[in-house]
Amino acid sequence: MALFLSCANGNHRPTSSYANGLVCCDVCGKVLHEDLYTDEPSFVKGAGGESKLSGSVVRSIQSGYSESFRRTLDKGKDMIESIVTTFNISGGDSIVNPTCAFYQIAVERNFTRGRKTDQVAAACLYIACRVAKDPKPFLLIDFSEYLSINVYVLGAVFLQLCQLLSLGEHPTIIKPVDPSLYISRFTEKLLKQRNMKVSQTALYLIARMKRDWMQTGRKPSGLCGAALYVSALSHGYSFSKTDIVKIVHICEMTLTKRLIEFENTDSGSLTIEELTKNAVELRESVPSVGVSQKSGEVLCEHKNSGEPHFAHGLCRTCYDAFIKLSGGLHGGSEPPAFQRAEKERIAMESTNKAMNQVCISKRVKTLNRQLNVSPISACQLPQ
Repeated sequence: MALFLSCANGNHRPTSSYANGLVCCDVCGKVLHEDLYTDEPSFVKGAGGESKLSGSVVRSIQSGYSESFRRTLDKGKDMIESIVTTFNISGGDSIVNPTCAFYQIAVERNFTRGRKTDQVAAACLYIACRVAKDPKPFLLIDFSEYLSINVYVLGAVFLQLCQLLSLGEHPTIIKPVDPSLYISRFTEKLLKQRNMKVSQTALYLIARMKRDWMQTGRKPSGLCGAALYVSALSHGYSFSKTDIVKIVHICEMTLTKRLIEFENTDSGSLTIEELTKNAVELRESVPSVGVSQKSGEVLCEHKNSGEPHFAHGLCRTCYDAFIKLSGGLHGGSEPPAFQRAEKERIAMESTNKAMNQVCISKRVKTLNRQLNVSPISACQLPQ
C-alpha cells in the first residue's frame, strides 16, 4: 500500500484507525501514515530468491528479561498467591497485583539478593495490605508465624523494603495502626464463627481505651486482646488469658498490664450496658464545631485544596479520620503526661505547705528563746 505524506484536502482532520494502524484522510481516503504491527511473522523473497523475515521485530522492556528473571518473578508470585490463599485475604487481584508490582521492583533493584523469596514476598504483601484503599486486618507477626521465622527478622526486611520503595514517610506507614481493624478477625478466630455482639462490645471498649489514652505508644495487639477478653467474658464465653494470647500474639504479662490499666480508668467501673449506652449516645450526638486557632481556617493537610472548615482547624475528611483514630474528644481521662504533671504539682504544693509549717514552728521557738517569755503560739505572731 502506498504511503502519502500529505493530502490535497489539508483542511480536513485525518482519521486514525488503530485496528489496522492507518492514518487516512476522512474525505478522499488517502493513506497519510501507516504503522502495521502483527504478532504473526511474515516472509518475503529477496533478490536472490531466498526467504527473509518481513519487517522488523519491535522489542518491549519485558522481552529483554532473562529466563532467570522470569523464574524469580514467577516464584515470588506463587508465594504471594499461596499466602493470600492461606490467610483468605479478600480483594483478589486488587491485592495480588500491587504486591507483585512491589516484588518486581524489589527484584529489579536486586533487593532479593541475599534474602529469601518468601520473606520479601511477605513484606511486599504486608505493605500492600497497609496501603490498600480498604486496609486488611493482618499484622506482620501473622506472616512471620506462617513463615516460621522471628518477627524481627521479617520486620527488618519490611523496613528495608520501605526505604527501597521510598515509603518511609508515607502517611499510611507512619501513622498509628487502628486496633479496631483487627477486632472482627480476632473474634472470628477465637469463637470459630462470627459474632457481632462480641465484636461490637470489643469495639466499644477499644473506643473507650482510645479516649483514655491507652493507645498512645502501644501496639494494637495488646488493646485488642484486652478488649476481646473482657467482651467475651461479658457475653458468657469462658476463655482464659492463654486462649487470648494465642490469638493476638502477645505474652500474658502484656495482656495483664492492659487489663490493669483499663481497670484504673473511669471506664473500668462501667457495666456493659452503661458502656453500650454511652457509646450509642456519643455516636448519635452531633459533633460540635470547635474553634481553631484561627476560626474558620483549615489547618490540616487539605489547607490549600479548597476544602471547607469543619471543626478544630480540620476539614470533614480529616476530622472523621481523627475521631476514628482517637475515639472522640468527649469523655475519657486526661492525657498521661498531664496526669503526671498534675500529680507532681499537687505533691510539690503539699511539700511546700509542710515546709512552711516547719519554718513557722522554728520561728516561734526562736522568738520565745529571744524574748525569754512564756511560749506564744503561731497565731499570736504579727502578720
